[in-house]
Amino acid sequence: MDSARHSREAGRPPRSLVLLASAALVAGTGAALWALPAAPAGGWGATPGVKPGATATPTGERSPASATPETLVAARQTVTSPAPPGAAPPADEPAARYRGFLDAAGEPHPELLDAGVRSFAMGHVVAGPDGCAPHWAGVRPRGGDSVSARIARLRAYGGEVWPAFGGPYGQELSVACENPARLLAAYRHVVTVLDPPGVDFEAGGSGGLAAVRRRAAAIARLQREARTRGRPLRVTFTLPASRRGLEPADQEMLRAAREEGAEIECVGLLVPIASGVSNLHDLAVAARAARLQIAAALDVPPDRAWRRMGLAPVLADAGDLGVGEAGRLAAFRARNGLGWLSVRGARPSEQVLRILTGTASPASRVTRSHPVPDGYPTP
Repeated sequence: MDSARHSREAGRPPRSLVLLASAALVAGTGAALWALPAAPAGGWGATPGVKPGATATPTGERSPASATPETLVAARQTVTSPAPPGAAPPADEPAARYRGFLDAAGEPHPELLDAGVRSFAMGHVVAGPDGCAPHWAGVRPRGGDSVSARIARLRAYGGEVWPAFGGPYGQELSVACENPARLLAAYRHVVTVLDPPGVDFEAGGSGGLAAVRRRAAAIARLQREARTRGRPLRVTFTLPASRRGLEPADQEMLRAAREEGAEIECVGLLVPIASGVSNLHDLAVAARAARLQIAAALDVPPDRAWRRMGLAPVLADAGDLGVGEAGRLAAFRARNGLGWLSVRGARPSEQVLRILTGTASPASRVTRSHPVPDGYPTP
């Protein structure tokens, strides 16, 4: 892939990828890969615990990774972990109403903090050239903070940062790494270095059953280890959806993960929309279809599946989600008890963000950009 593809705003795919809702991972890794953890002593199959190395400095321009890339080992020296929580939230009660998305190789988004966002997914972690070493997909940001500095600043403001594995610009680790021990070591190292409250997987069942099983077994093992340490590791998946809900392969992937013992807190739905109320209606249709599928895959009652679902409209343009649409979307979340909202693609206005996070004034929430058709729920 050419570098221009990575110079877009964070989380903003091209219109063609919006239509696909990031449905497939790119088979090759022609993108510039930004190195993450250095391999532990003894290789990726070794037990974690290697001491951090020297901190690498970020470059001052958007270019492919340099010979001295920032690593997660370096991040470990500078990222201050928040105090361990007294208890993890119940699996069907996610802690945040809105989840922001940050591209590790993109520009910072201070408006997310200004709008009250405190939960972030940061992506995307993909497989490096050898298949089993995790890397950030993309190119180094021009004159921006290092990833570790951005995470530290977000945590200083009370935010939580979840690394997101997979995404549209490379192979998810479980697809590329066929050695279960090395795969587990790679996941474990990322979790050890960043010490996040949870991890997200933007990877469905397209990698095949073998990859699905490897990933599920590794997740289950990491969660058991985390519980032993008294700091449970929360896990979410972010998957493309349409009016039919989730793809059959993704439903089977969720089911297989549960059968392997992985505990999935929430499933986020990536649904492409364009301007107009009818597209918000499509969003609601997709959510209702996916609710029953998630209930079956995770073996929960249908009336509790709403809380195990996140909803992320993918925008081709910032105007695709105005303040009126945002108000109706926030009302839909509140009425059904949806786990969380997010937005991908084009960057919405700060007023829209405040509506979705619940920090806007009541008057803002009823402003309508489009007329409401008969039968469509209103705030």
